[in-house]
Amino acid sequence: MENNRLINIDPADPQTVDALRALDPELPDRLWSVITGYSPNRTNSDWARVRPFVIECVLRMKPRSFSNARRLMTMTALYVSWAWAVTGCELSGKRVFFDNLVHRYLATKLKKHSAIYRFDTARQLSAISETLTGESTTRLRTPYQSPRVAPHSPGEVAALYSWANTLSTPLKRQNARALLGLAGGAGLTAQELMEVQVEDIEFDTGRVFVNVHGDRARRVPVRANWARTLTKSVGDRTSGNMVSGYRLEEYPPNALQRFLSDNPCSPRPSAARLHSGWVVTPLDAGLPLQILLEVTGFTSVHSFRHYLKYTRKHRFDDYIGRVIGEEVA
Repeated sequence: MENNRLINIDPADPQTVDALRALDPELPDRLWSVITGYSPNRTNSDWARVRPFVIECVLRMKPRSFSNARRLMTMTALYVSWAWAVTGCELSGKRVFFDNLVHRYLATKLKKHSAIYRFDTARQLSAISETLTGESTTRLRTPYQSPRVAPHSPGEVAALYSWANTLSTPLKRQNARALLGLAGGAGLTAQELMEVQVEDIEFDTGRVFVNVHGDRARRVPVRANWARTLTKSVGDRTSGNMVSGYRLEEYPPNALQRFLSDNPCSPRPSAARLHSGWVVTPLDAGLPLQILLEVTGFTSVHSFRHYLKYTRKHRFDDYIGRVIGEEVA
């Protein structure tokens, strides 16, 4: 039987093979081969014990690309093998994928890895947990969304304009312009801009707005110097994702990262740096805090403190009159 040959779990137990294959009957054979042919670099008796459960977890995530299938197998196998060796727990979603155990794994087994790698692992394990159990988990903050990054300099912004306008295909230019227009023009994070649909872009009396949905829902006017870029990205489209590309359900910005890696620019375009520059600009303009909170979606003025180091410097003496209430010419 072809399935038995591929999975090689136990030739005498075709029911196990059939049951696993039935979890995702539409999975292409080449990906089934990738998943069932995976073996960690250091195999031991633990791997034989946890392997069917690891395969089950990955199949339930329904990967549809080689890289995603391989990545899911690697991360899941490493974590489940560790969890079973350390706790000897029952191999079920609720017993293996829960917050405290995942955080223990990050703090011990992965303590020497980078913050981005730990985040990526936690994000993946959280997605698997929610798929298996139907319960939400505590996610780590996205490293790419750190508010402490410096804005792009004017020279770098000019390089980004040039990069977006000279990419080799219309689809690439469309994606690049969407990134610049949404992050640089409307201050959206990587997660937010990947969720924007063409229908969310609104044209009103010569101005462009972006309707953001979710827990920070808001209507953001696009800065004039980026409005044309975003308009070009929309083009004649009437629906669909503003940024095209294969999305990992658990982390849509992965498609954006792959796009930037496949289409390099110096400096590397950064949604976080574009977002930072967008926040700094209205701070420099002296917009009222109420308006700043409304347009950024921030829930507290404390969120602005990380950006203050990048704002324009002022002389205190120039503002004494305004502080004490004198009329200023």
